[in-house]
Parts: sequence; structure tokens; C-alpha cells
Amino acid sequence: MKAFVCLLMVLMVCGCAAVIKECTNSPTQSHTLRYELLASKNGTWKKEVMSHYHLTPTDESAWVDLLPRKFLSEEQKNDWAVMYRKIKNMGVFKPPVGFLKEVPLEDVRLLEGSIHAVAQQTNLEYLLMLDVDRLLWSFRNMAGLPTPGTPYGGWEAANVELRGHFVGHYLSASALMWASTKNDSLKGKMTALVAGLSACQEKIGTGYLSAFPPELFDRFEDVKPVWAPYYTIHKILAGLLDQYTIGGNPQALKIVTSMVDYFYNRVMNVISQYTVTRHYQSLNEETGGMNDVLYRLYILT
Repeated sequence: MKAFVCLLMVLMVCGCAAVIKECTNSPTQSHTLRYELLASKNGTWKKEVMSHYHLTPTDESAWVDLLPRKFLSEEQKNDWAVMYRKIKNMGVFKPPVGFLKEVPLEDVRLLEGSIHAVAQQTNLEYLLMLDVDRLLWSFRNMAGLPTPGTPYGGWEAANVELRGHFVGHYLSASALMWASTKNDSLKGKMTALVAGLSACQEKIGTGYLSAFPPELFDRFEDVKPVWAPYYTIHKILAGLLDQYTIGGNPQALKIVTSMVDYFYNRVMNVISQYTVTRHYQSLNEETGGMNDVLYRLYILT
């Protein structure tokens, strides 16, 4: 599994570096300032812009962004830069004991009656309001299973190519909320949703799991217009990993590993039938945080 995940991560990273990426559902050139600048033949304009902005974020550019507004003179700005370089050259920064220490959500409780506690309760009530059968509707329909209830609308509507991505968000949100509140009703919904997704994956039988058919990935690999299928898959994978790491549900990890095996095979099939360049070309599309979720899975497995 680690070898599969590692290779898939490399292919995703290299693909994003190999082409100029635009977040649309049609493979065209990017219209960002970065692309315009790099493609411009106006040397004067390029020099002027480059002298004021970092197009590639760095530690130093981040420090410069923190420049206090009270600094008015160039001399004071230079002093600020000197301060940064002194800190940078001090070696490894060792914060004081207890400085910005991360603590588990389970150990944090909000003050009753505070605006934060009220907001948390509002979010909890919203998560409890959503119906598991409606969340699963398009997944079950795709798998050929009975579909009680009706699907949600908006981007989760049964005819929308992004359907299923909200379910990924729900998986993450419910896991985080449960860690903060230990609400038993929410735990029940989380468990039922993961079990329902597992049943869909088992019915399909290939490791594939989504609310839309694999045909969207056929179009993706053929460099034809499609609305970001990997963006949606990332949300589902990330949500399931949260259900495992935060919610403590091992069934969620099993679903994820089967999904990644499936997509690893898809990527390798494109490379073997065509070229790795063709794979990179297809990645000129919005793939969400696929790299991030694969890093997380690699660490876990």
C-alpha cells in the first residue's frame, strides 16, 4: 500500500508541476497573473512586478507581509529584513515549554453560553438534522442498491457532476464535532453513513466509490470536459480518513485503501496505454487536495 500511495503522490505532484493548471472543467491555458507575467514579453513590466512581489511564497516573503504599518522609511524596512535574517540564522528555534502546544479536541470544551459555544451548538444541530439516507442516495443509486428517500439538491443533486463531495465534508465535520461534543446521536449517524458507503463499495466490487459513475474519470483521462472528479474524490477520502483518525472507525480506513488501490490502477493504466505526459495533461484540472490526503494515508499505512 505504501508503494502504491507514494507513486500516486509523485504522479499527482509532477503532473501539477508539468502543466499550467486552471481550475475549470475545460483544458485551457491559465489566466492568472502568474501566467500572464511569465508569458509576457514586456521586460519592463516583468521587472517592475518582480521587484515588488514574490510569485513563489517563501519564508522571507511571509515575513515581509508582516511588516508593521508604522514603518514608513526604507531604512526601517531594511531593519525589518535584517531582523528576519538574524532570526533565520540563529539555528533551530526552540519555543518555550508549553508554547502553542497542540491539544486533542476531546480535551477542549467551550465556555457555556459563549458565542463560540452557541455557534458550536448550531453546527451540531445542523449536522444532526441531515438525513443519512438522503446523503447516501446518489452513492446507492450508482451502486445499484435500493434508494430510500430523495437526494439533496444543489451540488448534491442527482444530475450534478460534483455530487458526493458534500458527503465528504459531512464526514469530516461530523468527526470533528463528535470529538468536541461526544454526542451519541451524531456518532450513530457517522457510523451509519460509513457503513452505507462500505456497502456501496462492496456492491460495485472494484474498490471504486463515488456518487457518480467512473465514466467521469474516462472523460478526465481523455482530456475531455468534466467537472473535477478528483476534487470530489479527495473530499470523500479526506472525510473517511477523519472518520478513522478522529472518529475511531476502522471500517473507514478499509474503504479508503480500496479506493486508492482502484485509482492507482487507473493512473497506471493511462500511463501504460499512452504516456506519463498524457497523464500530466489530464491533470490540468481541479484535483482538490489529493496530494494531501495521499500523504496522510501514507503516514497511516
